[in-house]
Amino acid sequence: MLPEIYIRKEVALSDNDQWQNRFEIHSESSDRIYIIAQNKRKKHWACSCPAWRVHRKCKHLSAVGVPNYEKPFEVIVKTR
Repeated sequence: MLPEIYIRKEVALSDNDQWQNRFEIHSESSDRIYIIAQNKRKKHWACSCPAWRVHRKCKHLSAVGVPNYEKPFEVIVKTR
């Protein structure tokens, strides 16, 4: 069985052509909002924060329990 991620309904975003399971996450150190999403084709997770864009690793992905470094990872995303 696949692991589950629970997110609040109000942070869920619609899928687009490239990304699915999209949702917003608030920065703990600033007032910024980042987007976490799963690549539809490659199945890896990504974040819109500067750390992920430069290093392909960030604390936001770790906080929700998905791997960094563009490693494919399947989950079930549920809204509350």
